[in-house]
Amino acid sequence: MDGRKEKEQNRKTGEFHFYDIEEKAREVQKIIEKAVDSRNYQKLNQSITQMVNKTLNQYQKETRSGSSFGEALQNQDLYAKLGGERVKSILFIVFGSILAGSMAIALLAVQILQAVMARSNPVSTAVTLAGTAAGLVMLFRGCSLLGRLGRFKKYIRALGTRTYCDFHKLSSAVGRSVKFVKRDIKKMIKAGWFLEGSVDRTETCLITSRETYQQYEETQKALERRKQQEEEETAEREKASPQVQEVLKRGEEFLEKIRKSNDAIPGEEISAKIDRMEKIVDKIFERALEHPEIIPDLRRMMDYYLPMTVKLLDAYEDMDSQPVQGETILSSKKEIEETLDTLNDAFGKLLDSVFQDTAWDVSSDISVLHTMLAQEGLKNSDFVKQQNK
Repeated sequence: MDGRKEKEQNRKTGEFHFYDIEEKAREVQKIIEKAVDSRNYQKLNQSITQMVNKTLNQYQKETRSGSSFGEALQNQDLYAKLGGERVKSILFIVFGSILAGSMAIALLAVQILQAVMARSNPVSTAVTLAGTAAGLVMLFRGCSLLGRLGRFKKYIRALGTRTYCDFHKLSSAVGRSVKFVKRDIKKMIKAGWFLEGSVDRTETCLITSRETYQQYEETQKALERRKQQEEEETAEREKASPQVQEVLKRGEEFLEKIRKSNDAIPGEEISAKIDRMEKIVDKIFERALEHPEIIPDLRRMMDYYLPMTVKLLDAYEDMDSQPVQGETILSSKKEIEETLDTLNDAFGKLLDSVFQDTAWDVSSDISVLHTMLAQEGLKNSDFVKQQNK
């Protein structure tokens, strides 16, 4: 297929081809030559702008349907189709180069003519200088846009199937500084290239999905609540006696070790057991902070149960990380899981016992209340008796 037939075929299918750029470039060159010959530069910039816009409109079909730029990208519904931006960048480069080159030649011709005629023409010099500058601006803008499009593709490749990525990894993907990448990403988000894009609060990560950002926000709020709770607990501990502070400090150290083991062990079933243990033990220490008199009752838990729990979890974590799970390892893991159930039952009973005084107080109060209601004739049974009379 010769060039003319290929160009005609591309026009019918709506595909972008360099033949079209060549044709537009020749049209722009004719506009420039006409302006130079007539020395009328007033409508030059307007004509070139119209030509660029007309060409972009010609490729709206490509932009709507998507170009080859986005065909191989993951999560395409999260990224804008930038076929039109690619066309724009090439047009600016081609037209800017033509304009800058033509105006530079015209400027040189004007300077030679002025030297030969020994007469200056400030208007011609100013116009050709302005034309050269305008061409260079277009050329720079096109190169800048084309470079940004290239980085956009690299960012998406670095993301892969994920909907988040830290700026350090994106920085490595494009070979630019983290500071540059942050500015670059923000411009792309503002331009709508990342359709659901946003940057996290600490500006350490790009998030490309609203759902992922919502999950991030929920996690941040949970961390903030936990931090506030820890600060409140710390403030309460500081008010407590040295003995209470020491017990609570040791308890928090045990809880932290249990949490780390929970994070390191992937199994859902054992994680549920460890979660339950964390909640029960945490409630026990909360109670100890409010009622220091129960601390002597926690001695066995502090000196034996919690250290043994940490030791068992460390052993489980080590066995679970082994690439080959033999019968001995599986049996030992099963035994530890059953022991955790036993420990949870023990901790649950301990929690019940530290609330026993409160339960007795409540029971006593209810008993007194029933007695008073009976004395006043306000119990249900008394109402029934009075109605039956």
